[in-house]
Amino acid sequence: MLLIKFLVSLFLYFNACYLYSNDNKIENIRFSENLSNKTTRIVLDLTNKLPYTVFTLNNKPRLVVDIEANSSKKIIKKSSKLIKNIRLRKTDSNVMRIVFDLANNSYIEKHFYLEKNNNNLFRLVIDVRESSIKKNNNLKELSIKKKQFVITIDPGHGGIDPGAINLGKKEKNITLQASIELKSMLAKKGYKVFLTRNSDKFISLRKRRVIAKKNKSDLFISLHVDSVKRKSTRGTSIYTLSEKASDKLTARLAERENKVDLIAGVDLEKVDNEVASILLDLTRRDTKNSSSSFAENYIEKARKNGHRLLRRPHRHAGFAVLKSAEIPSVLIELGFLSNSKDVKLLTNSKTRKRLLSTLSDAIEIYVKERNKTIN
Repeated sequence: MLLIKFLVSLFLYFNACYLYSNDNKIENIRFSENLSNKTTRIVLDLTNKLPYTVFTLNNKPRLVVDIEANSSKKIIKKSSKLIKNIRLRKTDSNVMRIVFDLANNSYIEKHFYLEKNNNNLFRLVIDVRESSIKKNNNLKELSIKKKQFVITIDPGHGGIDPGAINLGKKEKNITLQASIELKSMLAKKGYKVFLTRNSDKFISLRKRRVIAKKNKSDLFISLHVDSVKRKSTRGTSIYTLSEKASDKLTARLAERENKVDLIAGVDLEKVDNEVASILLDLTRRDTKNSSSSFAENYIEKARKNGHRLLRRPHRHAGFAVLKSAEIPSVLIELGFLSNSKDVKLLTNSKTRKRLLSTLSDAIEIYVKERNKTIN
């Protein structure tokens, strides 16, 4: 037994050494511009291929990169037509946050890693394009016409698909109860709120998106309480759409969630064909930016209110339920059923409602920011 404890301690020590090693450095940040198509390419030179999250914010236009780097060399803060300033800081979760202050609202066209170059460095490439003013004005005019903000809440799983199960608790029941409670909170604030399901029934991933579109939703929130192998993993987190997953844990979650339709024999190939093209559409990009903006509001509010958060709480992957082209959509893990503390928190009415109240407040902040942009 002592030997096992020693080996476990040794593993945790070396794992920590890797995570916080000085080898995980940002060596340089550089960028180039293509003035003809208003595209800027940003390249981060890194000593290792590190997990990261990237998103844009339209309120005071910014591009934000959260990356698990331990340190960075002194970055020469150059400026360009699009990039006005670069700011770096270490977050409370020991993640390096790089903020690019932008001259105009922009969207992320693509982001990817290149393998090591001759200098033995990995390169994280982010292509950013300025948003079309004409397109934004059209979206603005359409949004003004809506008098009441519409939210569709999606209780994850249901019916023959129970979702995660642990300690006699089923994900489908917790998400439904939480969704009903959140709907009540939001309705009291004057929002028009719909649920994709009001009872224990199965609904395909595509049908959930269709319901949100039929409701003419301004925001789609899918609630989940998943389970992972590492039982110590706990806390709330939020996920937005991306072609590539931000990390292995998120990739596994997305893969599992996207397969739930197989239970009812839904044709996944047909669904994939339906959404394949929208990832390249301008409306899709604007929607993704709005989704990321909401995600940051939720994280900031949850942290301020003292809720437990995952390390890098904003992550992204190709969740099928989030692939509505015109509706900002997020998937929220309220916690994890694989963790006994989260189970206790989420099955207790008082502590569950406290977290949902934080989510309700984040929605209110998002709506106010959106209205400022419109007006």
